[in-house]
Amino acid sequence: MNVNTEQLQAYIETFHRALESTAADFLPQDYRRQLLHAALLPARVTGYVSTQLGVAVEYESAAETSIEVIRGSARVEDLILRAPAAVRDTGPMLRISGANITVAGLTWEGAFPFRLAGPNASVALRDVVFRAGPWRRAVQFAEVSSNRSAEHWSVARAESRAKDEVLAAMVQVARAAERKIPVSEYIEKFKDKTVLLLGDYDEAGGKRLASISAVLSSLGYEPLLIKDVPDHPHQDLPQKVVAIAAIARFVVVDDSSKSGHLVEIQLCKQNSWVTVLLRAGGKGGSWMTAGAAHASNVIRELAYDPASPNAAVANAAGWAEAKLNELERKFEGTYPWRASS
Repeated sequence: MNVNTEQLQAYIETFHRALESTAADFLPQDYRRQLLHAALLPARVTGYVSTQLGVAVEYESAAETSIEVIRGSARVEDLILRAPAAVRDTGPMLRISGANITVAGLTWEGAFPFRLAGPNASVALRDVVFRAGPWRRAVQFAEVSSNRSAEHWSVARAESRAKDEVLAAMVQVARAAERKIPVSEYIEKFKDKTVLLLGDYDEAGGKRLASISAVLSSLGYEPLLIKDVPDHPHQDLPQKVVAIAAIARFVVVDDSSKSGHLVEIQLCKQNSWVTVLLRAGGKGGSWMTAGAAHASNVIRELAYDPASPNAAVANAAGWAEAKLNELERKFEGTYPWRASS
């Protein structure tokens, strides 16, 4: 079942209501307006529902916030960009098949800019100008997705995504407080060094995680354990993992014993996060995780000695950084705006 205009209207309204109320409950007042979507308001918010392919939500600065949803038979890229037929026939310059792609602060000209390719393709546009001949379209902020299922744009998903945004901000506020520095300074200096550390929290597992965390800290990273993430606004552990992994540089898992992290490893696979599985003495917690690296080039499996983890953890971090650099080079070759930025 695909989303309709009334459902997308409810999604947008619920998202902002949940974002505002959850932020009021869990964030300092001076930080609430810094949330991505809160900072966009007040705005004229326009939703686009295509009966052919895709959904989009666009924000344009306005004196007060209003929401309108438009339905059309054209693809969502055509609904939101409103290019004439002569321009549509010149492209696309790029086909986007990945999820959560971001284009920011660029002018893109010469042809119709992009088409979504794949059931879960999505792109966020921030301060982007598109040009081709006399046609020009400026977008302050918009999120464009090929997924038009009603479940993907449900009220429940709106509440969950709003809470994810607040939860990620809560972590930054808490980490800044620990260092006794402003949140803005923490984001500038430390956010990009956050490493999500997963594993077993029993006595032995806790000791292993503490030793791995100490090595990561000595290497200049900000290791973050899920147990240190506030329980609110989410109680669901997998949701917490997804929200925090999205802001982490990479993920390290102590896969040395059976625990809830076995489910979290599946999330790492599904979301293609750069992940290192460390195994004490080379022995994993379950056969379910064995060979994870065989089917993914962003996962590596390493043996290590919990009594002396320095070399293995340094190796893990070095591999992760090399993989991130490799991915950056490949994406620059794929997405022209990354090379120009």
